[in-house]
Amino acid sequence: MYPVLFHFGPLYIWTYGALIALGGIFSALFWKNRMAEIGIKKDEDFWLLINVILMSGFLGGRILFLFEYTSPFSQEFWSSAFSFSRGFSVMGAFVGVLGGVYWFSRRIKAAFLHVLDYVCQAAPFWHFFGRLGCFAAGCCFGRPTDVPWAVTFTNPVSQVDPDLLGHPIHPTQLYEAAGNLAIAGFLYRFILVPTEKGRLRPGTLAALYFILYGVLRFVEEFYRGDAIPLSIGLTAAQAMCLALSAGGLSVLAVVYRGKCIPS
Repeated sequence: MYPVLFHFGPLYIWTYGALIALGGIFSALFWKNRMAEIGIKKDEDFWLLINVILMSGFLGGRILFLFEYTSPFSQEFWSSAFSFSRGFSVMGAFVGVLGGVYWFSRRIKAAFLHVLDYVCQAAPFWHFFGRLGCFAAGCCFGRPTDVPWAVTFTNPVSQVDPDLLGHPIHPTQLYEAAGNLAIAGFLYRFILVPTEKGRLRPGTLAALYFILYGVLRFVEEFYRGDAIPLSIGLTAAQAMCLALSAGGLSVLAVVYRGKCIPS
């Protein structure tokens, strides 16, 4: 597709990174406009949140990516660790951001699940841009197919398996991009607004996001061409999706244990 957006001599601006940055800007604007609702009182705390999400998400996602797709501590491992053109695992980013947001909530003395709801509202929208970046880079590619909407990658710079270059494959990046956009719209319209009005409990939005994304990614794995199979008949990502969805169900069970919220 279009892995390199533009370059000046040896300086390359990768489309993947540019789209992730664009999604981050929109997400930051959303959090900025809802500082009071999140419980952020000072601008320096807002920027702390942004930096915590960036660093924890990147580190968690990159570390899991390295252990999933490279031989641990090999030459490829270290070259990928410091590469601007290699990707990261969104499952690792989940773990990293959870830890980062928990620390941030303790720092500003806000309820963890309350802050997490607002982070999770923006997350699928940001992920939408990330998957468009994946499509441009050729990573997270699909299996060979003959469906009418199949795509063909020909650029050798792309991260598509060389054996699949020139062959029609599932546009799995676009499948997930569309799914994330739908999740973001659903959460905003039907979950965030009622939560802000007190009709739903804090943690509901985050839990539903974990469940919905877990289902989306579990199904998408059947069409992925870079899936890592496990001996139990699932891929590594599908196993993590089951854990993610189970975690979301557990949060809902804890949040709604006891008395119901009056309507």
